[in-house]
Amino acid sequence: MIFVALSAGLQLAFGWLLADFLSGVLHWSEDRGGPGREHWPILGSQVFAPNIQHHSDPLALTESGFVERNWTTWAAVAPIALVLAWIFGLQLWIVSAATGGAMANEIHTWAHRKTMAPAWAQSLQQIGLIQSPKQHAVHHVPDFKRNYCIVTDYLNPTLERLDFWRRLESLVPRSWFR
Repeated sequence: MIFVALSAGLQLAFGWLLADFLSGVLHWSEDRGGPGREHWPILGSQVFAPNIQHHSDPLALTESGFVERNWTTWAAVAPIALVLAWIFGLQLWIVSAATGGAMANEIHTWAHRKTMAPAWAQSLQQIGLIQSPKQHAVHHVPDFKRNYCIVTDYLNPTLERLDFWRRLESLVPRSWFR
């Protein structure tokens, strides 16, 4: 019984941190991607342009409705979760990762406007299980090159110590960056 509980806990934690890491990779690619992507069909107007606006007006995302600010994340998470479930079967880590991924934009919103977060979410912000306003504020210090992960407070400090984002950028052609 203890093994089952431990396994479940580890799967839930792994999935949640996987969602956090993938949110960071996506956020990094949105922030650091080359100019002109905001003009791409569909993704340009729905993903890249709002992200560019977000750095000049960080509260803009808090002014849209729940579905409007989250549908693009749901659209990305759903097929990935379905493919993973098809390959591995329905596992707790997949459910946890899909939940974290689907909630990433909402958690991001709560990090910008804590008053929008329900009381239970504010409690989770205090322990770092979902991203706190304090940690996310570090990302919004110009040049916006830190703390890309937006689900928890746990991965960003480690990735920053490892200089992960700069190392990742060294693998991508310079012309790709803003």
